[in-house]
Amino acid sequence: MAEEKVEELLSKMINESMGMLNIITFAWRDGIPVAYVAPSSAEAEFMTVASAAALGSLDSLSDVMGSKLKRIDVEFENGEHIIISVLNGSFIAVSTAPKPNLGFIHLILRKYERLIKKISGVGHVNPKEVSKNPG
Repeated sequence: MAEEKVEELLSKMINESMGMLNIITFAWRDGIPVAYVAPSSAEAEFMTVASAAALGSLDSLSDVMGSKLKRIDVEFENGEHIIISVLNGSFIAVSTAPKPNLGFIHLILRKYERLIKKISGVGHVNPKEVSKNPG
């Protein structure tokens, strides 16, 4: 159920991008895809696994910098970008068309990140919702 709602949000992101987003995936940090919108499942799975590997490699840099990794933007020679947005134990990865409006793409990501976190259950638990008697 949550996966379907996340996929609906990913579809809205693709539609709002006005052709600037080609692939979008939401996955757990270990690379297990939860939902995606892509021309094929193979493309979505490949992007998800490659994005998880990139995040794993860059985590060591965040230790050196003394700050958590938030977003990665990789630009290719043809002007396309892969943008990975980290969400507490999960991530959203998008593939863009060549030379997209990056400010607009980042606005779309920020707009939907909170909703995706809420629907998928990632992020911080509200202390008021935790039982005082877990037994």
